[in-house]
Amino acid sequence: MSSPAPDGIYRYWGKYNTDDGLTWHLLAYHCLDVAAVGRELIRRDPQVFQKIAGTIPLRDEQICSLITFFLAVHDIGKFSGRFQGINPALQSHLQGTACRMPYSHHHTAMGMLAFMHEVWPLALAEGWFGTDPGEDPYDLEDLFLPWIRASAGHHGKPVTGNGTFSELFGPMDREAVCEFARACAGLFLSGPPEESIRYSTELHETFTRVSWLIAGLTVLSDWIGSDAGIFRYHQDTIPLSEYWQRCAVPGAKATVDAAGVLPSVIAPFPGMASLLPENAVPTPLQETVAGYELAGGPSLFIIEDVTGSGKTEAALAMAHRLMEGGSAEGIFMGLPTMATANGMYRRFGEKYRQLYRDGEHPSLLLAHSARELSSLWRQSIGPKIDKKTFSPDGEAGSAECAAWLSDNRKKALLADVGVGTVDQALMSVLPLHHQSLRLLGLARHVLIVDEVHAYDEYMNTLLERLLQFHAAFGSSAILLSATLPGRLRERFVAAYCSGLRIPAPPIREADPPLVTVVSTGGVDEKALQANALSRRTVAAELTDNEADVESYLEHALQEGRCACWIRNTVTDAIETYQRLAGRWGDEHVKLFHARFTVGDRQRIEDDVLRWFGKRSTDADRRGKILIATQVVEQSLDIDFDAMVTDLAPIDLIIQRAGRLHRHRERRGRTDVIPVLLILSPTPVKAPGRDWFTSVFPRGGRVYEKHGQLWLTARLLAARGRIVMPEDARLLIEGVFGETAQASVPDALKYWEIQADGKDRGHAALAQINALRPEAGYADLHGQWEDDSRTPTRLGEPSITVVLARRERDGFRPWSDGGEDAWARSQVSVRESLIAGPVYSSPADESEAERVKPFLPGRGKGSVLIPLTLAADGSGEGRARNGKENEVTVTYDPRIGLQIREGRL
Repeated sequence: MSSPAPDGIYRYWGKYNTDDGLTWHLLAYHCLDVAAVGRELIRRDPQVFQKIAGTIPLRDEQICSLITFFLAVHDIGKFSGRFQGINPALQSHLQGTACRMPYSHHHTAMGMLAFMHEVWPLALAEGWFGTDPGEDPYDLEDLFLPWIRASAGHHGKPVTGNGTFSELFGPMDREAVCEFARACAGLFLSGPPEESIRYSTELHETFTRVSWLIAGLTVLSDWIGSDAGIFRYHQDTIPLSEYWQRCAVPGAKATVDAAGVLPSVIAPFPGMASLLPENAVPTPLQETVAGYELAGGPSLFIIEDVTGSGKTEAALAMAHRLMEGGSAEGIFMGLPTMATANGMYRRFGEKYRQLYRDGEHPSLLLAHSARELSSLWRQSIGPKIDKKTFSPDGEAGSAECAAWLSDNRKKALLADVGVGTVDQALMSVLPLHHQSLRLLGLARHVLIVDEVHAYDEYMNTLLERLLQFHAAFGSSAILLSATLPGRLRERFVAAYCSGLRIPAPPIREADPPLVTVVSTGGVDEKALQANALSRRTVAAELTDNEADVESYLEHALQEGRCACWIRNTVTDAIETYQRLAGRWGDEHVKLFHARFTVGDRQRIEDDVLRWFGKRSTDADRRGKILIATQVVEQSLDIDFDAMVTDLAPIDLIIQRAGRLHRHRERRGRTDVIPVLLILSPTPVKAPGRDWFTSVFPRGGRVYEKHGQLWLTARLLAARGRIVMPEDARLLIEGVFGETAQASVPDALKYWEIQADGKDRGHAALAQINALRPEAGYADLHGQWEDDSRTPTRLGEPSITVVLARRERDGFRPWSDGGEDAWARSQVSVRESLIAGPVYSSPADESEAERVKPFLPGRGKGSVLIPLTLAADGSGEGRARNGKENEVTVTYDPRIGLQIREGRL
């Protein structure tokens, strides 16, 4: 196909310098820049190309040419005079006139309209795509429509071609669209295919499924291809083929190198010993994973074993083996909380480099909404240069991340290795801006989800959909848990099988330790020998009297031991702390919950680790008591000599028991069975409806299934101990299993029915919200949202409160010093407690506006509360709650944030 001389296309700008408005980059050149970047990515990233092309029955070169063409025409909506009229002076300079009609349709929507109205008929008539001339044109349109949408929707969401073409594109615009599309066909689709493309249901399903990845590739290519530092603005008129060879192709190579998105070269798996401390012996789980015969192709691994069995190292070993076999290029590990993600990021920083060959500089990226507060994360970010030459000094050398990858959380999943909250992965299957970019990054990696039992029904349903997507793209996943109910394991297996497009075989009941492997060959359940060092026996005693608890703690204090009491609500924790600190002194009692500012929470975490961490000494621990909420269940490597917990579901009781004598090598623990004291109402045979709330009036909303709590108390009262891993399945199914659920007393079924109804509603909402692989990249949900407020978790909305000190010269951050002082002054609370500010004067309101640009996110979605400082270091201020009532807000660095009704 010969390329015509498209003179009209040089009258349109694609980018311009906003300083003077008259320095521009021609639209045709920008489109070629993006196409060159995309072609460079798929040629140098084998996983991306394989995920797209692996199931398409066309030659690789033909697929590459088609993708390059669709990337080149991604911005044809900018040929509209209405878009060009955004800069009327520049439009007049280039075209001799300026459009006076408003820019009423986004250029992506106009691009979709232009393609379907002009380009598609031209492509069919001239046979650009190598389609069979005898095929039904409507079938062919259905076949290519998902890729057209993926190209047009390059601003992070699908678009529809709404509008009237003749009103949005003038005659000259129409001619430019056709000339440019024909020129691109001449550049990229010039070779006749060996075999014509014919419509089939299978090919349509494949084109539709991979359109998600084409969309992500287009977004990524457009972002990288817009780097004006490498793609210098070019205004001179030269043939497109010359610009392609002279500017676009070399520029693409340079900018892709600089972005840091290309995969690093994977090292051979060196064996399990490389992941363990020196002279450590692999656990049975680790030995099994290291020697398991991989089936080839995508696989799901569900690993169930107790805390301390080395699940994380086993998952890293399996991921490395999958990478070595060519199934993945990296890892993304999702965890329940930001605290657990921070901890895992520190652990990965010590080991992730051995996944890759010497001389490589793989990126390790922390992915959650507060990562900028991690000093280790900030130190890891390199300069904006080729990652292959980036080698920072000092502590930052243990973890590297190219600057381009680090400047936006939406790019997080493109790094070689990512660690973050599971929300970052779940957002890839929700109708959110740029979800396709997240999906593209995940598809290249092994997905590891830790503590997979720790999520609610809404998140579990989203995780099922994510597993379906991951399998559909031929990618592997690893799920880790110590307390996974059998029904949840069945659901995850079924979801992955759905993505593989195979029936889900039944799974048998088996006790942990257990590895379940799902592949195209079926399901393999491999029971493991328990690790002798991981076997744990904890005595479980129940009491319904807080006086017994305090006596138990006082006894530990007198013996020089350390202890922890986990309360189910922040208010209960604060009241307990105030009572016990008043009795035994602040030097012996510390409070830890989620309602501290970020700065104070980091300080308290450091104190908690010093008192109770793995490196704490007998002197550090002696006579120390921690009053805490659920924040200690997963986030920190700490252990205690004695422990009390409010009644909670059995999986959380097991989790909390794991903090008791966690490090058994400590002196005096060898032959001692630790005691877990559980504050609980007595599990009588015929409890009343208020059985739980009579003891925990505030805790009823934290754990809504009071029948499960009764089953937990009954089971522990009858057994008197927790033996892991032997009791794992018995305990979990004894509370969550169908047989156990049927035995819930009638009075408590009220709570179960209410909570089950809510769960079903949440699951249905997740099914409605979640995207579907088979639907392709299309706007089926109406409004695609921004991800600034994460829609991956339901429950009562929370809001970020930023605390300020009221000083003579204005508002100052509550936390002292540093460039992140405002960020360290944040605390998250329920929106029902604090919904907005109350300012005492117009001067306060004006001062709040003054400091707003300095707040995290420029104050968007947060509430600034100025506090008046008291002599004891605490502060008081005002706010309004969700009912629009005024409340008093107090903050004490020892106690945290408190809210009470009424004015000061």
